[in-house]
Amino acid sequence: MFSKNEFQQLSFNDSVLNMPEYLKKILQDSWAHPFQQIIFPAIDEDRFEVLYSDKPSRPNSPVNVIIGALILKEIFGLSDAELLASIYFDDRFQYALRLTSEKKPPVSINTFSNFRKRVYAYEKETGRDLIKEEVESLSELIAQTLKIENEKVRVDSFMVASSCKNLSRIELVYTVNANLIKKFNQLDKAVIPKNCLSYLDKGHKNETIYKTRDKDSESKLDFLLKQSQMLYQAALESDSEISETEEFKLLKRMLGEQTDHDDFDDLDPDNIEAKDAKELDSDILQNPSDPDATYRFKYNSNVGYTANVVEVFDGDNSIIKNYDFKENIYSDQKFSADTIDDLAKETSLDNPLKMIVDGAYFTIDLAKKAVAKGIELIPGQLIGRKQSKSKMSYGTTFNLDEDNLVTSCVNGEKPFYSDYDAEKDVCTAKFSKKVCATCSLKEKCRIQFQKKANTARFDKDRYLRDIYRSRMKTDEFIELTNQRAGVEGLPSVFRRFYNVDSMPVRGKVRSKLYFGFKVLASNVKKLFKNPEIVTR
Repeated sequence: MFSKNEFQQLSFNDSVLNMPEYLKKILQDSWAHPFQQIIFPAIDEDRFEVLYSDKPSRPNSPVNVIIGALILKEIFGLSDAELLASIYFDDRFQYALRLTSEKKPPVSINTFSNFRKRVYAYEKETGRDLIKEEVESLSELIAQTLKIENEKVRVDSFMVASSCKNLSRIELVYTVNANLIKKFNQLDKAVIPKNCLSYLDKGHKNETIYKTRDKDSESKLDFLLKQSQMLYQAALESDSEISETEEFKLLKRMLGEQTDHDDFDDLDPDNIEAKDAKELDSDILQNPSDPDATYRFKYNSNVGYTANVVEVFDGDNSIIKNYDFKENIYSDQKFSADTIDDLAKETSLDNPLKMIVDGAYFTIDLAKKAVAKGIELIPGQLIGRKQSKSKMSYGTTFNLDEDNLVTSCVNGEKPFYSDYDAEKDVCTAKFSKKVCATCSLKEKCRIQFQKKANTARFDKDRYLRDIYRSRMKTDEFIELTNQRAGVEGLPSVFRRFYNVDSMPVRGKVRSKLYFGFKVLASNVKKLFKNPEIVTR
């Protein structure tokens, strides 16, 4: 049953009240004071009421204590056991979590793992990420406390490695087969095909994968896939519930990804053949222990996920405003679109929010979408065809009105004909040959010299890209894009201090849960570095 933990009332026997004054001062000058003054009372316990039964039962451990403790766990790089010891034996932890009047802290060794299981199960069932909601709520509070104005954000993404082993195709197929056979062995051993019983023998994996030669003329991979098909059919013919297990579903997925077949119900195992490696997609199963992880090569190979962080900043102060966590094949442009939608909830067309990104986050369509939602997309560079050095750009050569009609050229000459094809998004203008003949810029002009008239025809998107390129050369734009450098250091911080590539969990939802606490830990530490905000 859910029970809310009201703010702590100090007892006469409170350990802090009975401390010597010099020790009280040391405690109040430590990180524990801003934590218990600002962060702890702001944790929204009501948000997590949905995790608990509404029937009369033993009350839960205080949610604000659990959330607060898990933040401290990430800040100090502790295991659950080390965190529990710190709560029991360190006055600073007890002070930060307002437990100094408690005879015994209301947490045990299983409190944190049980809470994470509840959060995970709830998100799998509903799709709602309670931790992300809490992280972003507390991060907003921290931004207000540090007086960070919501005027500029900078965005970056980085890959997060899964803790699963990177398997070869042969190791993958073997492991999927072996996992299903173990499940067969638990539910109905008699159903295991005779030539697959050897999987249960000790040392069979090394013997099969590393020591034996290819079976006759067929490759070892094809041989293992034929065994996969036998196991698939055995599962369908079994009276047990094996076909409903996760092991069977992964075998079916693996067969579909590693071969060219779609239907395996009546397929002869002798007809199974491995797909050419070049035809494999990056979202195929990499390891059955982490079925959500995908493969991507960016600077180096990675099996896992991608984190996207949005940092709001003002001067030297910055915090991660919000974040996302996807498979590593999720593109920066998709992250950009998602971020624009998310930020649009709190923007105004009268005072556009500046969103500073690198070129991978930028397209003209995204820039248009951002402007319509009160956001100015500011790329550090543009990806695509370089600007010609011998010709002027369309953006600097021609002027357009609100209806996308060319009104004049750079020399102020007006066209005698102008048109905009909205369906093709193409602008067309025609100029007098006599006027163009005497123009000093005709060698660099983008105009096409024709018999009756000189014609300019160009895509509106290309025109807008040229406008962006021109703006990117201004001092104001350069100063803004230089400010993006701060967010580029976050991947290193998360790898070195928060061990993001070594999270002790697998799967996107569980990994995202851990990542959320790391984001919040990073933000909370900003309070510790600003002693002027500490209230006494």
